[in-house]
Amino acid sequence: MIGAGAIGGAIGAAFADSGTEVVLVARGDNARAIESTGLRLRSPDRTITAHPTVVRKPGEVVLGTHDVLILATKTHQALSALRDWTDEPVHDTAGAVVGTAGERLPLLLFLNGVEAARIAPRWFARVWSTTIWLPALHTEPGEVVVRMHPALGGFFTGPVTAAARTDSVLDEVAADFRGAGFEFVPVEDIAEHAWAKLLSNLANGLDAILGPGADLTELAREMRTEAKAVYRAAGIEYLSNGPARYGIADRLQMGEVPGVEEFGSSSWQSLARGTGSIETDYLTGEIVRLAHATGAAAERCALVSRWCRALAAGSDLGGEIPAGQAERKAALEAAFARFPDAGEPPTPSRIAP
Repeated sequence: MIGAGAIGGAIGAAFADSGTEVVLVARGDNARAIESTGLRLRSPDRTITAHPTVVRKPGEVVLGTHDVLILATKTHQALSALRDWTDEPVHDTAGAVVGTAGERLPLLLFLNGVEAARIAPRWFARVWSTTIWLPALHTEPGEVVVRMHPALGGFFTGPVTAAARTDSVLDEVAADFRGAGFEFVPVEDIAEHAWAKLLSNLANGLDAILGPGADLTELAREMRTEAKAVYRAAGIEYLSNGPARYGIADRLQMGEVPGVEEFGSSSWQSLARGTGSIETDYLTGEIVRLAHATGAAAERCALVSRWCRALAAGSDLGGEIPAGQAERKAALEAAFARFPDAGEPPTPSRIAP
C-alpha cells in the first residue's frame, strides 16, 4: 500500500485486521505511530487497532511475483511514486530476480481524478484504476476515521492497460477487499466512472476554502454545470450514481462516528495538516485543462484552483481571499455571479481521457 493516509490507511488497517498480508509505505510521524501503537480505524460500527508491516521506501521491502501494488497517494504525488517503484526488482519463490515491478506486478490506482490513469502506463504494464466512495479522515498520526457503514467503503475498479484487460488477478483482489469489509465492483469501462466521480470531487476545492460545515450546495452546483458543459465540448461521457446503478448504495450509508466532529474532504485535510500542497489542480484543474483544450469556459473552476493553490502555500493573494468563512463564501458567490452561465459548448473535440 503506497501511501498510508486516509484511503491507504483505512484499507491497510482493514486488510491487516481481516488477516490479509499488507505492507504500508508510510512516512514521518504517521509511520512512527503505526510502528509504536498500531493503526487505529474508527467507523460508525466499530473501532479496531491493526498492526500492519510498515516501510518508508521501496528498498525496504522485497517484492515477489505474488504482490499487488496499490497507489493511494494524492494525484499530485503520483508521479514521484510511480518513478520510485517501477524499477524495483521482483523475485520468484527461489529469490531470483525475474523482472521489475513495472514489468511484472499489478498496479491499482486508488486516488481521485483521471490524471494518474493517463501517466501510470508510462511505467507499469498492468494498471487498473479505481473510483473511491470512502469519506475518510486522517489528521492524527496512526489513526483513520471512516464515515460509511455497514460497508467501510465502496470501490469501482477497471482496467487501464491492455495487459490488465486480460488479467484475472482482480478476482483475487476483489475477494480480499470484500473480506475486509468493503464493496468492490470490477467494471469494464472505468473512465465513465472516473469522469462521474470527478464531478462530485469538484466540491473538494470549495470545502478546502470554506471548511467543514459550510453550505456548498449552490456553489458546487454551478461548478458542476460548468464542468458538464466542458465535458460536452470534449465529447466526454460519464456514468452518474454508480453505487445506485450497481445496487450497493444501501451498503454505503453515511453514519456518525462517536467523538468525531464533522470533517472535510481530502483537500481540506491537506490544508489542515499543513502539507504545503493540495490535489485540486487535478480535480477542478482537470476541468480547466479540458476547457483550455476545447475552447470552452471554466472560470469558476479556475478561480477555485487558484485560491486552493494560494491557501496551500500560505497566501491570501494580497487580501483577495478573506479570512473568515462567511466572507470567503460571499466573495466566491460574487465572483461566480460575474462569470457567464455555461452555455452551448464549442463543437465537440475528442480529448483523450
